[in-house]
Amino acid sequence: MAWIESHQGLGRHIKTKRLARKLKIDIPATIGHLHLLWWWAMDNLPDGNLSVLEPEDIADEMMWSGDAAELLQALHETGFVDEVNGELFIHDWHDYIGRLLERRRKETERKREYRRKSQECPTGQDADDTRDGGGNSTVPYLNNNITTTGDDNLSKIDKAYARIHKCMGLKPKDWPEVNSLLNQNIPPDLIIAVMEEKNAKKSGDGGKINSFSFYTEAIKERAIGKSNHNTSRMALFDHYEEGA
Repeated sequence: MAWIESHQGLGRHIKTKRLARKLKIDIPATIGHLHLLWWWAMDNLPDGNLSVLEPEDIADEMMWSGDAAELLQALHETGFVDEVNGELFIHDWHDYIGRLLERRRKETERKREYRRKSQECPTGQDADDTRDGGGNSTVPYLNNNITTTGDDNLSKIDKAYARIHKCMGLKPKDWPEVNSLLNQNIPPDLIIAVMEEKNAKKSGDGGKINSFSFYTEAIKERAIGKSNHNTSRMALFDHYEEGA
């Protein structure tokens, strides 16, 4: 589903206040009517040219029950609609719609590439799985589970997973699990080493690994074993130090 930027300052912007006064409605209603126009235009007016519409058409899309001509005049006078060479355009529409169309283009390319590569992915890797294709948070909720300091390590593991399984990388649902391991101070190189070993063994047995969760317990066991080994070495070192 497409979306458009909506800045938090819109409700207190002088243009919004002026439009509300001219239409004799409150600020929340003004914001709502504006967004109804913008949302509709995203799919129906890629160039933002309102001149192809009658004032009544615009009023209908904005769900405005008052005078249509007065609505269009108010939009023009307050700067939400610009006149260019005798035609009316939504203000700065090319800036907004340009970014939207670019996101859609990148998302289409990403899905096409994902479908191609997913033929070699482990079972369970969904070709239509939602991923962030343009740095835009088509999945912003996932950011709450990712620590800033762990981003580089997560990316490193994601690339390794893609290389090992010959696919697009980790599924978004795997990210919190990977972060949980990283937050336990398990080195990314250890995680990658376990993935390589376990995948090689599974492939040698003629099997396939369906998701990252296959590796979790083995990674934890390897990490615990390494920790115990280091603890034993330190204890032995301390013993000799005391004896000396």
